[in-house]
Amino acid sequence: METLKESEVVRPQIAEKLAEEALRGEVDAVVAFHDGDIRAAITTLLLDCRHLRLQLALAERGMNCGMTRRWTPTVERA
Repeated sequence: METLKESEVVRPQIAEKLAEEALRGEVDAVVAFHDGDIRAAITTLLLDCRHLRLQLALAERGMNCGMTRRWTPTVERA
């Protein structure tokens, strides 16, 4: 079994940290947009998700699977 070099182990950790920092900034921006009201921020995000799922469902119904080599968009169910 190969041993991982230090750089191969550190890079994912750095990427995760950068992604976490970027996400933290986005979360702060959403909360600030709602004047610090966390409940309003979550509600808006959930409504956005609902809207996007509806758009995906409409695309799934309207798309011809022949034009995408039998691939059709699907909504992931949680």
